[in-house]
Order: sequence, then structure tokens, then C-alpha cells
Amino acid sequence: MQIENCTAVFKLLPYNKRFSYENFIQLARHGINTEYNPRRFHSIIMRVRHQEYKTTAALIFQSGKVVLTGVPNPALAIRMAWRVTKRIQASYKATGNDYSYLKIGVRNLIVTNIVGAYRHPKKLAIERLYLYLRQRQNITCYYEPTIFPALRFKIKIEARDGEVSCLCYISGRVILTGLKSQKEMEPIFENDILPLLEKFPRL
Repeated sequence: MQIENCTAVFKLLPYNKRFSYENFIQLARHGINTEYNPRRFHSIIMRVRHQEYKTTAALIFQSGKVVLTGVPNPALAIRMAWRVTKRIQASYKATGNDYSYLKIGVRNLIVTNIVGAYRHPKKLAIERLYLYLRQRQNITCYYEPTIFPALRFKIKIEARDGEVSCLCYISGRVILTGLKSQKEMEPIFENDILPLLEKFPRL
């Protein structure tokens, strides 16, 4: 299983400071590759291109919180956070005013979600897999092929009192979401997911 992308969150401003309305609008107007439509969504969206023409979106809120989506992997999260921060600093500098008092930087960066993907060499008998999972008390599963083509189920993570979600498609494609680290992904895939895929091939 490979990491598909991840989501990270950080703060731009120190303590509990927020952008004033004027500062926030200045960023929306002068930001590099940004869009802002408060009727649709109450954050500024900044798009950052990186290798292989992929794009990371930064959702910048007036509270100073930034949500990074589409980060290729956790190791790149800090680099993408600083790229966004430097763009914001450059945007304010372009206005000709001094915004150094805002003390914009990267604070409290946390990876909140990792998405893993895997393609099994064989197609899956997800109908039989669904019936099998329904009999297990510690797993919640859903399969409504007329509504959504994948079998969905959740696996509890006792170490942090959480859970991850898994999507299994007939084609053999598997998506795992809700992970916090690669260390967490590997044992879940090897011990919980892969044995199920091997047990229920489509004949």
C-alpha cells in the first residue's frame, strides 16, 4: 500500500490572534494564485503546484488556521506549509504596507489524515466479503451497490482510540483513510486488509 496524499493543519499567527477583516481581504486581493468567494466558502483558497503537475490546496481561514489538502506525503507537509507561508508574506509585501507585526509563520503543524491506496492483482468478491464482515462484532460495514460501488468498513485503532475507513472495489482497488502515520498504515494493511483480500478473490 502506498500513500496517495495527506491533509495537514497549522496556524499562521501566534497565540489566539486572528486576521482583521482588512488584512484578510488584502490577502484575498493580493494573494498569489488565490481565490475567495465568501458566498460559496468562507476561506481563501491558495493553490500550489509541485512535481508531476499535482496541486496542493491551502484553505486559509480568518482565524489564522490553514488546512493543506492534497499533500503528496507527510514528509512534504512542512515544506508545503512554508511555501504557503512565504507566498502569504510576499503577498502582503506587494501591498507596500508593513505587515511584519502579524508575525506570520508555521506553528503547530499536524498531519490529520493520510490516504493510502493499493491495487490487488485479483478482482474481489466483495459480496462474500461483506457477508463475512457483517458477522464480526468489531467491524461496521456498508455495501449498497446501487448507491455506491464500493464496500465500506471501519477498523478500530485501539492504540489511539480511533478508527480508519476502508473502501474495497470489485476491481481490486483499496482506499484507506483516517490514518495518522505510515507506521500506523503498514500493520493495518498487512494484518487486517491484505488477509481479507487474499481470502475473497472473485472467481
